[in-house]
Amino acid sequence: MSNKELISISKDTNVLLNKSKDLLDITKNILSKKDNIDWIQILLKWFEDNIIQEKTLYPKTKTELLEARLISLKWNRLKDIPSEFMNLQKLESLELNNNTIETLPEGIENLISLKHLNLNINCLKTLPRGIIKLNKLEYLNIKNNKYLELNEEQTRWLKSLKNIGCEVIYDKYKFNLGE
Repeated sequence: MSNKELISISKDTNVLLNKSKDLLDITKNILSKKDNIDWIQILLKWFEDNIIQEKTLYPKTKTELLEARLISLKWNRLKDIPSEFMNLQKLESLELNNNTIETLPEGIENLISLKHLNLNINCLKTLPRGIIKLNKLEYLNIKNNKYLELNEEQTRWLKSLKNIGCEVIYDKYKFNLGE
């Protein structure tokens, strides 16, 4: 084989490889969009199946869900929150108080716009590890969660939140945040 033939084969191989990569990228993009539709549908169906309070504020369409800044699910007797909630990156205020929630899903750190989180009067035992990455919080209420335990890192995080001006409401008899 001559050098010209080898160069030609090499160029053809590169072209085929690039086309394969492009096809793979297109396929990944299609699958990613399908996943997005799936989590949206799951969450909309969850709202429909679990919300019992008339005054509850939650998105009822795909567009509303993707743009949601405030969701209030208080007084709905919710035991858990689906992990799909953690895809709501525009969410600024989440009211989950007065339910029976025992755990929050991992991935809470994905709620990058969250400023207001009310978990008052639930059955939380722990907070997800990623909660310490919510650095935009201005209000956090974890009071009246009888079984709630915080690890050392979360306690330090709560102290630092208070120090930067976040309003942290908690059971003072249970957690020592230096007051």
